[in-house]
Amino acid sequence: MTMASEIEATNAPEPEGLGTPGKDNAAQKLLRVLEAVSNPGDAHRLSDLVKETGLAKTSVFRLLSELIDSGYVTRRSDGSYAPGRSLRLLALKLTAGPNDSDLVGARLRRLQADVHSTIHFALRTGDFATYVEKIEDTAQPIQIASRVGGQIPLHSTAIGKAILAHLTESEVRSYASRTGLGTRTEYTITSVADLLADGALVRNRGFSIDDQENEEHIRCMAVPVFDAQQHLIGGIGITTIAPLVPREKLESYAPLLMTAARDVMTLL
Repeated sequence: MTMASEIEATNAPEPEGLGTPGKDNAAQKLLRVLEAVSNPGDAHRLSDLVKETGLAKTSVFRLLSELIDSGYVTRRSDGSYAPGRSLRLLALKLTAGPNDSDLVGARLRRLQADVHSTIHFALRTGDFATYVEKIEDTAQPIQIASRVGGQIPLHSTAIGKAILAHLTESEVRSYASRTGLGTRTEYTITSVADLLADGALVRNRGFSIDDQENEEHIRCMAVPVFDAQQHLIGGIGITTIAPLVPREKLESYAPLLMTAARDVMTLL
């Protein structure tokens, strides 16, 4: 169903008492839509958001369009709506205390010094993860081609697979259906069955591995990150150059990575 066809059904009148006319009223409508999109659940369709906000379909449709343009909401291929990259990055800033973002960076720098590899912290943003911190290992002869703000797929990266491992099976299957599990290298997981099996392995051992699955010659390990309410928000990973760091050595860093992730979660 297209966005245009969704608003043709019914346009219920908006309830009274939403605030004073003008900017305050418009702001309250916007906040209602943002709150509804951010509610837990795998899918928020236009009809669901209309019911949750009490606003007319035309108003919700218009506000969603504006929020999508600004990156605060994303519209999935199945027609449902979810928090966008801008909203998730804002949430991270708001849930941190005055000095917590600096403390998170300091803790990640300690981890980098312990493992002598590049460290990434990424948040889930819809069907991707978005880097919000990168601590570069400047001693490496080859630099990692990543940047803060860059997006990575979930099924082919260590951070992404750590996230997928802690979603429900139906959510993983929905992700696979939406994205098609595109091939990145010859080692990329491209079947739902293999992705679910990998998720079980991740949950069992506590960390995920991307062994040249997203980029050739890049090997990574990651663990999931949850906020204070135990909501899954992203992951922290160690990125290495595969020919320089054997898989056994990378996996030996797991206790250091898990400890660092727990410390970061206390700051969120």
